[in-house]
Amino acid sequence: MKPFIFSADAHIAEPPDLYRNALPAHLQQWALSTEVDGESIVILMGEQKILKVYRNFHDHKTGQLDCPDVRRLGGRNLDARLQDMVRDGVDAELCYPSLGLQLPRVLDREAARISHEAYNDWAWEYTDGLHDKLVAGAMIPVINMDDAMAELDRVLKMGYRAVCLPSVLFDCTPNYNQPDWDPFFAVCGEAGVPICLHTATGDMPIRAMRGPGAAVYNYVRLMNDAVNSVCLLAAGGVLDRNPKARILLSEYGAGWLLALGERMDEAYFGHAPMVQPKLGRLPSQILSEQVVLCLQNDLGALKTLREQGVGSMVFATDYPHSEGTFPYSQELVDKILTETPHLTQEEREAVLGQTAVKLFKIDMDKARNAKMPERAAA
Repeated sequence: MKPFIFSADAHIAEPPDLYRNALPAHLQQWALSTEVDGESIVILMGEQKILKVYRNFHDHKTGQLDCPDVRRLGGRNLDARLQDMVRDGVDAELCYPSLGLQLPRVLDREAARISHEAYNDWAWEYTDGLHDKLVAGAMIPVINMDDAMAELDRVLKMGYRAVCLPSVLFDCTPNYNQPDWDPFFAVCGEAGVPICLHTATGDMPIRAMRGPGAAVYNYVRLMNDAVNSVCLLAAGGVLDRNPKARILLSEYGAGWLLALGERMDEAYFGHAPMVQPKLGRLPSQILSEQVVLCLQNDLGALKTLREQGVGSMVFATDYPHSEGTFPYSQELVDKILTETPHLTQEEREAVLGQTAVKLFKIDMDKARNAKMPERAAA
């Protein structure tokens, strides 16, 4: 039997009117939505344009959209999604939102609470009957920490196995080095529910630079957001005080964690008289034990796997986004299985799925044998 393949970065697409319908009239300026503008899709908050993406952006990788062999049909269609997963050789996925990735930009407390609840209720119902195959991540409002704790409690009682925080926090929220986060991380640790951070979420410039090199720079620099957040959580003591908590970072690459741990250890010893708080473990050990990164096209990161810790990397496809590996994910899996002589078969299978199975408590048989639910089919 082939190894169990889990993608720790995939997306489901909410109804385009979900947030407008959820918010009352006096909060419509905070409602996320989309509109078509020629060859682009524009993401709006109220009437404000916050992002524009090309509709056929991935054609350069997969061919024309009208070719049935390459087009992605599963963003909004569950039956088509299950077919695409079979074709791509993926048994289960961690599912982030699509439009909802912009939810951390909703800076009104009431609007944020309502919008996050609307997404979480929809996503749980949408994946009903498929919760071992499509592991939806609950979005958590962080404008107010009491609201964050309340929504965390609510989604855990619903049965969510993953919760999502923004990679970069706005100034109205305590930063990730602050003890304000201890109660949240403690609850997640005790519940065994990983905290997931997806690239390009929160207070960060999506188009940080324009001009020569901008397309490459704007994507690559996003990795720095993950480095900063991980460093804050570790150096500030939040992870050390909550050793059961696990954080997973999606679409940031996977080769930098070992170097970050070494650099943090160097600072921890070299600047010891000024270091506060004092940690119970070395920063590198904290990262090794509590941080998981997603591997996609960066197979060179596997060279650091054993030194960093076998549980520190998981596989990801980013379906259905253009940066992702669909419909060629199986080719990447084959490379991991055949072109990594420095790894054992057990280590390869850990990266491809077994680490995620433990992290998200997946029933592999249910995931592999999942069928289209009658409710969803209707």
